Amino acid sequence: MHDLKREFGPAQASFVDQTGERPRENHYWAPVIVTREAIDAEVARLAALPKPQDGRRHSLIVHPSARAGSPGLAPGIQVSLQVLLPGETTQPMRHNATEVNFCIRGGGSTRIAGRTIAFRQYDVWNHPAFAAYSHTNDTDDIQVRLVYSNTPLLQHMEVYVPEFGVELEAPTETMTAHASDDPKRRNPFGMFPIGEDGGLLMPYETLINPQVIESHPLHFSWQQVKAELDKLEALGSEYVG
Repeated sequence: MHDLKREFGPAQASFVDQTGERPRENHYWAPVIVTREAIDAEVARLAALPKPQDGRRHSLIVHPSARAGSPGLAPGIQVSLQVLLPGETTQPMRHNATEVNFCIRGGGSTRIAGRTIAFRQYDVWNHPAFAAYSHTNDTDDIQVRLVYSNTPLLQHMEVYVPEFGVELEAPTETMTAHASDDPKRRNPFGMFPIGEDGGLLMPYETLINPQVIESHPLHFSWQQVKAELDKLEALGSEYVG
């Protein structure tokens, strides 16, 4: 587990006079192209490496304008190329970023949030934040995934929290809400309108400890998605949606 407690020495804020100044222009990132040939070459390089201790062979695809300390392909998006050889399994980990996995070669399975997702080429599935997961390649081919996450945004805000070597959740384990049942800590009036403009007055305990909305892993099988796309294609040229 991460120890989130930190000790700091004395520090002093400063005033920066902005009188008459305007906010700086945004730093716009130019479009980049990552070719299939480049991806295939990196897959071959990763596959030739000795198996790492945690089983995670991966490279980040980084834009040349990415900020130091938060490497991404877009200002708030990280794209990772991940490779797993037949018979290999990654050590479980979790982090407070959310992920979308896209299998571009091979297949396998992912254990996450108490379930096992069996996937094949072109399948897509998500990882909710702070759900422990592990990937397995139980096929005869190399498993290659593109993994998208909001890690750079969290790193830029200095709030990214990864944990390695964690336990996977049991199938019966579920998330529980953090709301207190202590009546002394619960505002009896709840949240209610204030004024005529649609504003609401929110109790402080609701602000700092909102109701938990559980996020589940979702698996989009390419076989099922393609069947729905085929229905649209069958509508012919008259459908322009």
